[in-house]
Amino acid sequence: MLYTKVTNRYAKAILDLSINENRLDEVNKDLEFVLNTISSIRELSLLLKSPIVKRDKKRKIIHNVFEGKVSDLTLRFCELVITRQRADLLPEIIKRFFELRDEYFNIKTVSVQSAVELEETHINQLINILEKQLNKKVRLSFKVEPKLIGGFIVQIDDTVIDASIKHQLELLRKKFLYGTEKLN
Repeated sequence: MLYTKVTNRYAKAILDLSINENRLDEVNKDLEFVLNTISSIRELSLLLKSPIVKRDKKRKIIHNVFEGKVSDLTLRFCELVITRQRADLLPEIIKRFFELRDEYFNIKTVSVQSAVELEETHINQLINILEKQLNKKVRLSFKVEPKLIGGFIVQIDDTVIDASIKHQLELLRKKFLYGTEKLN
């Protein structure tokens, strides 16, 4: 995902502030709640993006929605973003905060698609292999994709490791069609 300098600056600011005040866990939970709320309430999402709604009204609505549900630090941060006329960027700022938080803790999120639900032992083996290769803690994001027939696909940023039966069958099909030349 591409982020602007503005998005990065605000995300880094709230991360640094929450670390300095030893409130990273609290702010993290708050921002998860804020992002989930904005994502699940279409009207709230549209309100933040609307150039017609005045920032004072946006700030008041955000204050009423989140007061008592998130910390004062998080609420003040959201209100600051709105005051600075960046309300439309709030979801992206929060997503960037999560990425910066993961970098701070040396965590890499890896997407895994598999034909069936993986067993706990296989998940642990995959995590161990990836952590050794990446030299980082790994957080796996799973998705079951029956079209793979068997095996799995691992995506780390722009790198894709396709160990699916579907891919192997496609390679075999190409080999039969085009001969024994090296195929990748």
